[in-house]
Amino acid sequence: MARFGMIGGGVLAVLVALLVVFTGCTKVDQTDYCIETRFGKVVTDHMNTGMAMTVFSEATCFPLTDVNFPSQGSTEEIEAQTADPVTVTGDVGVVYAYDPASVNGVFIAKRTPAAAEIEILNAIREGYRTALAGWTVADIFSNRRSELSDSVRAHIQRKLGTLAMIKRAYVRDIKIPKTIEDARIGAVAQAQVLDSTLKRFAIDSVAARATVIRAQAQAEATRLQAQAYASNPALLELERSKALAEGIARACSGPQITTCVIGGTVLDAAPTRRP
Repeated sequence: MARFGMIGGGVLAVLVALLVVFTGCTKVDQTDYCIETRFGKVVTDHMNTGMAMTVFSEATCFPLTDVNFPSQGSTEEIEAQTADPVTVTGDVGVVYAYDPASVNGVFIAKRTPAAAEIEILNAIREGYRTALAGWTVADIFSNRRSELSDSVRAHIQRKLGTLAMIKRAYVRDIKIPKTIEDARIGAVAQAQVLDSTLKRFAIDSVAARATVIRAQAQAEATRLQAQAYASNPALLELERSKALAEGIARACSGPQITTCVIGGTVLDAAPTRRP
């Protein structure tokens, strides 16, 4: 009987030992930054990777991998007021991570990852609103739109300080009140019509300018020709002779004309036609 009692006691001791091993150990992954405390006091500020005995202590671990806000499959729409001021709604996405160099400070300030996450999410929302307060609706829908995400990221990081690193920020959609959206679309359409009109006017102006230049060139050619005739009468006489010769040639041409008399009277110059 005593023998069975000793065996039972040994089995119980083994079970207790196994229970202590499995419940008193913490697995430390290389993607985690773990801090060991005992009764609230830090005993190991950076635990080594692997299995660690934490029978009389507690491990608090912060992930070193990227964290997405909002979580996968969900969206976060945040209302903000622009500089106009107009209340807009934006679909915001942020990727952040803890900095290994500042995790100990985060732990001292927040004690748990959950408490740190609450402050990070508050900073994301507040940073987004602060960024939008410096933008007008016109700026948001202008060519500067690509700068908005960078502005949001910078404002969020300023709110966070060293609590976490904001790696990327995305402003995927901005919704404005329907009346303002309709007015914005109308303004864009008007701007397109104005641009088209100005381009047409520019083309017409070029054509009109070309007509003026041609007329000026013709006037200048006539003036130079008149000046040449005035300074050289023989040239004018030559032009008259050329014109007379061309007129006679036209008068004496034709299938019915057999004889053309050049010289004499005007009657002599009349062409003789076949009967």
